[in-house]
Amino acid sequence: MSIDALNTAKDALLSHQTAINLTGTNIANVNTPGYTRQRPVFSTLGQSVEIAEIKRIYDRFLGAQINEQMHNLGFNEAKKNELDRVETIFNEAGGGGINELLSKFWSAWEDLSANPSGQAERQVLVSVSQSLTSMFRSYSDGLLSVQDDANAWIQGLAHQVNNHLSDIADINSKITRTENDDVGLNTLKDKRAALLSGLAEIVDFHYFEDSSGLINAFLSNGMPLVEGIHTWELDVVTENHVSNPFFYDVVFKDDPGNVINGVITNGKLAGFLEMRDTTIKGYMDSLDGLAASLVDKVNTQHNLGYDMSQSSGEDFFDAAKTKAKNIEVSIAIIADINKIAASETVNGDGGNAVSMSDIKDTLTMDGGKSTFSAYYSSLVGRVGQDAADADRNVDHHTILMSQLTNKREENSGVSIDEEMMNLIMYQTGYNAAARIFSTTDELLDVLMNLVR
Repeated sequence: MSIDALNTAKDALLSHQTAINLTGTNIANVNTPGYTRQRPVFSTLGQSVEIAEIKRIYDRFLGAQINEQMHNLGFNEAKKNELDRVETIFNEAGGGGINELLSKFWSAWEDLSANPSGQAERQVLVSVSQSLTSMFRSYSDGLLSVQDDANAWIQGLAHQVNNHLSDIADINSKITRTENDDVGLNTLKDKRAALLSGLAEIVDFHYFEDSSGLINAFLSNGMPLVEGIHTWELDVVTENHVSNPFFYDVVFKDDPGNVINGVITNGKLAGFLEMRDTTIKGYMDSLDGLAASLVDKVNTQHNLGYDMSQSSGEDFFDAAKTKAKNIEVSIAIIADINKIAASETVNGDGGNAVSMSDIKDTLTMDGGKSTFSAYYSSLVGRVGQDAADADRNVDHHTILMSQLTNKREENSGVSIDEEMMNLIMYQTGYNAAARIFSTTDELLDVLMNLVR
């Protein structure tokens, strides 16, 4: 009976020592990001006790919510990052933008109509026109730069996805080889949870943990990213992009002919894809439409007039360059300002300059619904609204993420007060077990003396 008591005391000592050590680990990691507190689970072992398992206090449903929120936050942060730059391009608060130059362009025609032969008025018109076309090209270059930036992000994020997938598969492999070490297993699961959260910020996916404790992750259409120790890496190609031969499309490395841009619907990668291929392209198309219509309407009206040599007006803008990226005043007009067709007749009147100035009030855009100025103001307003929406969405999802993170800390984080209470409880159990050991040892000494 005394031997049994010693064994019971020994098991109790070892179990409570393990619990004390585990509590110390929790306390040591109180400020470690992503650390999940652990609890010893005591279990009866005959007449003794043992640590049946070391439990990781983790709510997998809450973890899934956090990852879902990471999808949304990453997506909107990517959009905000690009829209802030676009908004800067279209910022005309300080003047000197397209809207102001359009106004000066029409005013220059109006001034010329009052003095059709005036050399100063003609020179001002050419100078303002060159400034206007230069501003169009500058805005277009700025938008293309933002697109290029998003394109570079797409390539970099695809490689980051591969790094995360490789690390997750590596941890899956280690988990399969980890035996009889709950602490080591829980540490691996913490690292894997952090990797999943990082991956969730980049790309949206679904995942589950199988019966072996391995994570399997898939894209929204079921394409696998990682299954156990196997990964399917992403890659980028440029051969198939419909609008720009230098833009990257996302594919699987082992299936480069199958573009999966449309499968990626959330996370940073989706955000940059949407900005590059939809949002910024939409702004560029609108700016190109404005430039093309301006070239067409001005040239058409200019052709109806007469220049200082009483010849029919030539194109005022280069008719071969109708996009915002290349719009230019005709070289012939720049070389000879007398070729400006300000007159409506051969008599040198300013009638055509008046008609040219009147274009500003003509409903030429949006299928005859908007003037040039109103159309451009609508474009600027759209950019501002999109940027404001992105800011608001980032703030909203940041708040939600903070709430979920706080909830996770309440559930899985380390509380010093709670750990100190546990430490006292385990220490009391350890001391009691030590007392049993000491008392049993004394009883054995008495028994041995009686035998002698």
